[in-house]
Amino acid sequence: MRRLVFRFLLALSLGALGCGDGSGGSGGSAASGGVGGTGGVMMFEPGPTCTAFCAKVIGDCGVFTFDEASCRQGCEGNLAEERAVSEVCGDAVEAVFQCVSELACDGVNAWLNQTPSDAYPCRAEVTAVDAVREVDPACAQNAQN
Repeated sequence: MRRLVFRFLLALSLGALGCGDGSGGSGGSAASGGVGGTGGVMMFEPGPTCTAFCAKVIGDCGVFTFDEASCRQGCEGNLAEERAVSEVCGDAVEAVFQCVSELACDGVNAWLNQTPSDAYPCRAEVTAVDAVREVDPACAQNAQN
């Protein structure tokens, strides 16, 4: 799951810097919910999960340094990428974002830092993502990229 958080942050930093050519590559495509945006960055229509997640982690808790719009784009891009591999992968990752959006700020920090390691908030959802990746080869391959 640390890899999921890292990939989410990496996607946001690349988007904020205007990296990518908007061709659909790993950032999604019109078929997976993205449409070409300005500056070569894929633009996604944020759904309720990413809207709530970003409102919590950025607006309420301020745990990341980027803005809510960038957060929503990174979140939706991550979900689109996971769903392009497997609907089950996307659903499992979305469950993590949903869980985090329901936490108080101290819980968000504990989730982000995964503390305590055996009982951090949303651990059950994180464990479910790991379990899906163990049984779904496409999901596992996507997690390694």
